[in-house]
Amino acid sequence: MTTTTSGWNFWPLRRKPKTDAAPTMPASAPPPVHDILLGWDIAPHDPLLAYFQHHSGAVEVSRLNLDSPALRRLKEEGILIVAPLINQGEVMGLINLGQRRSEQEYSSDDRRLLDDLAAQAAPAVRVAQLVRQQQLAETWS
Repeated sequence: MTTTTSGWNFWPLRRKPKTDAAPTMPASAPPPVHDILLGWDIAPHDPLLAYFQHHSGAVEVSRLNLDSPALRRLKEEGILIVAPLINQGEVMGLINLGQRRSEQEYSSDDRRLLDDLAAQAAPAVRVAQLVRQQQLAETWS
């Protein structure tokens, strides 16, 4: 999927394993969250992740006033609204909306639908991550 400034996209977040000479299981300290679609990292202590851990629901990117490299990047990408995928207090991913093709603003119904979608997608993303971790663990053993 390519990112455009119109429509929406989904950014599943994945933890990057440590880069050692031999593969090892990820360390207990959280590695950066990696955007697999755009190829850039969101640091584990980025204020944007902390914000989403304490504020659920879709938010307009322009209303956030954080000193966050990830937030600056979202703005550069033309993202207008972000909905976090939160499962068990952990940010699993982001659903990002750019400018609508019709150039109309997003309605409150659109935001409710986005919140519902994020709430339902988060557990599915978590299960996919657990399956992937299990597959990697089996490969490494």
